[in-house]
Parts: sequence; structure tokens; C-alpha cells
Amino acid sequence: MFYKEDCEIVDVKLDGHYIWITMKTDEIALASVPGQFINIRVNSLYDPLLRRPMSICNVDGNNITILVLVRGRGSRILAEKKKGDVLNIIGPLGNCFPIRKKKAIFLAGGIGVAPFLYLSKSYDKPKLLFGVKGKEWLPDIKPFEKYCDLKIISEDGSTGEKGTILSLVEDMLFNKAVDDVIIYACGPNPMLKALTGFFRKKNVDEVYYSLESFMACGFGACKGCAVTTPEGNYKLVCTDGPIFKWNEVVL
Repeated sequence: MFYKEDCEIVDVKLDGHYIWITMKTDEIALASVPGQFINIRVNSLYDPLLRRPMSICNVDGNNITILVLVRGRGSRILAEKKKGDVLNIIGPLGNCFPIRKKKAIFLAGGIGVAPFLYLSKSYDKPKLLFGVKGKEWLPDIKPFEKYCDLKIISEDGSTGEKGTILSLVEDMLFNKAVDDVIIYACGPNPMLKALTGFFRKKNVDEVYYSLESFMACGFGACKGCAVTTPEGNYKLVCTDGPIFKWNEVVL
């Protein structure tokens, strides 16, 4: 079940290329589980017309926090919001991350780190491998360090190690069994495609992707977020996902 609510912003933090926004909800936060998302109307003018899907970054009581990368018109409008403003949101939407009694590894690329703060509370110090283009694209990592064993890698070497998420994963898992590990990944499609090749070679089972997609409705009506399956069929990121097993979709 999802809800539509007018939610008051209780905290806004500008963080370089990112914004942290916390909203007080009546029902949405309490109904949410890790991996789901909300759809936000960024202003009351219906301009832009389409809502913006945002991963649920954290839940604390009735409060929901989102981490937003400022990169388009909708996110720039959100960057102007202040404490006390009201946002109309629909949620929680989509499916959720499966939780297992295994060691957990999170693989995040850029804004793909967002859903892992909430998920990390389901595990005891999961490993979080976080890849960014460079230091300026790194959000505040303190909230993640509280719950995760964090390792950072950057393409230009300006923060953490130099390289990509794939190189970290290969170093960590190439000669190890993965039966006792569950892996979650979220990031741009090129990152996920590269990981898919590695997981196929390792013949792993428990790997789940959280897909990023543009959405018009968020609940399956418009069919605008379809992804292809290996069988040539289609699934919708908004209703069948955003969480998929790594070999359920073709990226």
C-alpha cells in the first residue's frame, strides 16, 4: 500500500553537489522498508509536470530522508527548499531489498549510495564500497561511517584509492567463495554492466541491483521505465523493481 501526503520539511542540508532533505510523514515512513522509493512533486505549480523518484535514504520514526544529486531542473528546485516548506510525496513505492543472515557487501556508484544508509541498519557493519568520479562528488560520509565499514575509490584518485568499483570487487572476491555473502549494488548502468560480467564469471547467486530510472508515474501506469529481461520480456522498474536480481534484467 502506498500513500499520498503533504509532508513538511524538517531539515535541509546543502552538501556540495548534493542535498539532504528530511520530511515528516504521517504514514509513509512507517510503511517503508529498505530499497523502496518515493515520488516527489517538486513544487505546487505542476511545472515541471512529472514527479521525481527518489530513493529512501533513511527512516527515523515518522521522518524520511532523501539524498539528492543536483543535476537537473527538478533537483535544482529542491535545492531551493527551506525548513517548513511542504512537499507532496507518494510512497512507499516499489519492492525492497531481500534481507539474509549473511555477510553483506554494498557497492555504490555516486548517488547510488543513497539507499544503503537505510539498508545498513539491517546488518552488523556491512562493507560499503563507494565509488565516485572525484573528491568533489563525495557527499558527507559520516552517516554511512556510523553503520558501515566504508571504503572509497575514485576515478581520478583524489579521494580514497584510485580505480573503479569493479577493481575493488575483483580484489575482494576474485579468489574467494561467495556462498556466505549477499551483495547489493546501486549506481549508473555502465557500473552495473561491468559488475554483471564479473558476477557471471564467478557464477554468484545472491546479488541484487537497485536500478535508477526516469519515471512518469511511479506505479506502473505509463510503462515508461521498462527494462528488458534475458527472455526478451519487459519488467517495470517502478513496480517489478527497483530491486532486481543481477541476472533478471539486461542493462
